[in-house]
Amino acid sequence: MKLKGFMDQAYGGKVRGKKRLDEKRGEFLLGFEDLAQRLKERPKRAEVEDLAPREADQIVDLIFSASPKDKREETIWGILTSLAAESLSEPLVIIPPRNFAGLELKGGMLILDGNALTSGPKVGASDGTGRAPASWTRAHHLGERMSGGRLIVLGGAGDYLGQEMDGGGIVCASCGDYAFRNMKGGWGVVKGDAGNYLGVGNSGGRVAVKGGAGARAGWLMRSGRIWVGKDTGDYMGLMMSGGEISTWGRAGARAGWRMKGGLITADGYGPETGAEKVGGRILRRKAD
Repeated sequence: MKLKGFMDQAYGGKVRGKKRLDEKRGEFLLGFEDLAQRLKERPKRAEVEDLAPREADQIVDLIFSASPKDKREETIWGILTSLAAESLSEPLVIIPPRNFAGLELKGGMLILDGNALTSGPKVGASDGTGRAPASWTRAHHLGERMSGGRLIVLGGAGDYLGQEMDGGGIVCASCGDYAFRNMKGGWGVVKGDAGNYLGVGNSGGRVAVKGGAGARAGWLMRSGRIWVGKDTGDYMGLMMSGGEISTWGRAGARAGWRMKGGLITADGYGPETGAEKVGGRILRRKAD
């Protein structure tokens, strides 16, 4: 009897050698490049999880040894950061800011610190080897599609922060354009200023910006809440159909343009506020 026939008879065809090998492939990875080569052109989280090591410390080693060279490898690296954060009992710290960190995060805590060494997960500015700390980088797509956990960015985030997030929470010093775009749930806190297109297309969630926000905040917003501590740019609440936007400063020109529903509140407004509005409410906050 051939080996294949013997194995089929022994396991009733339910367990194949290839499947058993696939389940152990993560144990034999030679490094991040090896993992990337084994994955498809557009790898999904489940595929990365199947091949990644089972031990959190080994995943962390992959994270710090990686040098992603394109968007595909950046997404793989981002998924690994989430897998590590979900596996560790303590916050995963000293991860340098890099595109897609916290991609599809489901739990745990991930901290991005650009002033930390990229050599390992221990806190500290120097380990006595003379290696210089990494410079701060405004990484993009941080916390994208996350559904749980916490992402703490000890500095400014780039564009697409928290895009399509459905749960969990993000805290950062500032952020670029399209932050919390298509947000469905969860919350975000920006301690400084936000760029343009904040909360575009949101259907849920809460966003608080302690500084100001750029143009078109809440564009096409359907539900959820956006709070801005200072001024906002032009077209705030453009074509929104639901939700609430509140700014404790002055809104720019054409706030609520073609608005269909929802609520906008500000201390003051620029010209053409509510132009072509067909629904919703625009209120001016009373001066103290």
